[in-house]
Amino acid sequence: MTRLLPRALLFAVLAIVVAALLSAIVLLVLVGMPRAGEGTAEFQRAAVARAVEVDLIVGGIVALSAGFLAGRGFSGRDSVLAGALTGLLFILIDLGVVLFARSADQIDWIAMAVSYADKLAAATLGGWLGSRRSREPVATAPDHP
Repeated sequence: MTRLLPRALLFAVLAIVVAALLSAIVLLVLVGMPRAGEGTAEFQRAAVARAVEVDLIVGGIVALSAGFLAGRGFSGRDSVLAGALTGLLFILIDLGVVLFARSADQIDWIAMAVSYADKLAAATLGGWLGSRRSREPVATAPDHP
């Protein structure tokens, strides 16, 4: 467990940063760049409307990758645990950031719960996939003179 926690924390923090950057890029691609004046309000409405979808897809993919990378250093149960711990830390860090930025009555808790369930499941699956490395030796061609 002593090696699991630092590794999971590292990949959870990296996942938060990567998910935020990729989500912003995807939203800009989907919605377009905001324009001064009335365009800014329209951009915000369109971005908010798509934010949940983007979070589920981008966040899920990033959590899966983070769980895979965290679990790759372990085998079996420890790999799955590393992925699940990465997902749990991802959720705790994200929840802390969200609660710091907004008051609790402004949060859509149902959408947040779905998003967090998605990330936890994806990171745990990633940890399991990280343990699925081939355990068989690589076959080599016989030497012929």
